[in-house]
Amino acid sequence: MSAAAEKREFPDEELTEKGRKKVDTTMGNHSPARIAVILLSLLVFIITVAFNALAGRGSKNGPFHQNTGNVSKTYETEITPAGWTFSIWGVIYFWLFAMFTYIIISLCRRNVYGWMYCQPAVLSYGFYLSWIVNMILNITWLFLWDREQMIAALIVLAVIAFTNYSLIFFCCHGLHSYGAWLSKYYRVDLWLFRVLVQNGIGVYATWTTIATLLNFTIVLDYNAGVSKEDAATVSLSLLLIEVIAWFVVENFVLEKHVRYLLTIYPVVILALSGNMAKNYNAAAPSRNGIFMVVLLVLSCALFVVRVLLVFWKHKKEPLYQNLDTEALSPMDIYKRQKKIFT
Repeated sequence: MSAAAEKREFPDEELTEKGRKKVDTTMGNHSPARIAVILLSLLVFIITVAFNALAGRGSKNGPFHQNTGNVSKTYETEITPAGWTFSIWGVIYFWLFAMFTYIIISLCRRNVYGWMYCQPAVLSYGFYLSWIVNMILNITWLFLWDREQMIAALIVLAVIAFTNYSLIFFCCHGLHSYGAWLSKYYRVDLWLFRVLVQNGIGVYATWTTIATLLNFTIVLDYNAGVSKEDAATVSLSLLLIEVIAWFVVENFVLEKHVRYLLTIYPVVILALSGNMAKNYNAAAPSRNGIFMVVLLVLSCALFVVRVLLVFWKHKKEPLYQNLDTEALSPMDIYKRQKKIFT
């Protein structure tokens, strides 16, 4: 092995027999607990995708009485998007499958500190536990939606969205802890975490947030007796608040944590485009029709601004440039973490 190759294999550990022996005996072993939680997370994901496929088809002989699309048609609202919009679920599950492919591959890769899924443990136990809860709730929602239990479905869907936010939190925390080290020695992995995990969960979180608002509109209309127009206006107003709040948070509060999370606005734009395709009447635009146009234009503008800001920050203020990676080895960080972040 050449000196350069040896340096890459053992980037910030002295290349002595004593140093290598210490690494092999302390951090080189597999973690059965972490492997178990990763494989369990993969299993519940596969089961969830299978149940979603069954729910999409619907069958009197199966667990679902009707398909999800028929339920949506039964509970139409003024902001129910066109049917093609829901094809985003295919994108979501494909992206999450790619994420898990990367995670499973990490079970077979090593660095100087041990196996890549352990050191650095970018995705913590908290991430995987949130994921398992999320998938169980996903299946639960399918049955509630199928049985037309709209209030219960709304509550479960809101919790699904919340667990997605927790997934983003744990991912961002892991990248904040280990990002500097990854940036110096494993830059490709850093970008894979950003693209596959952070942005993949971002798509899922944004869509479930919008789905929660759609479910909320149904409850206002069919359960609370609010008019269709007013129910839709309330949900569009909440979406407007969320979009503006997110723009403020991502640029002025958590910018260094979510800098490369860029999939939020495209999902909002897709949902609003689907809404307009189905509900907008150009000849006689309704109040909510005008609201949707304004919200769509705003979302597009904020997305463009956000992309430009990210490019500018990436060039002028790169992350981790002032951090001492030699003092931030995965082993040292791991020892300081609380259990849920390890």
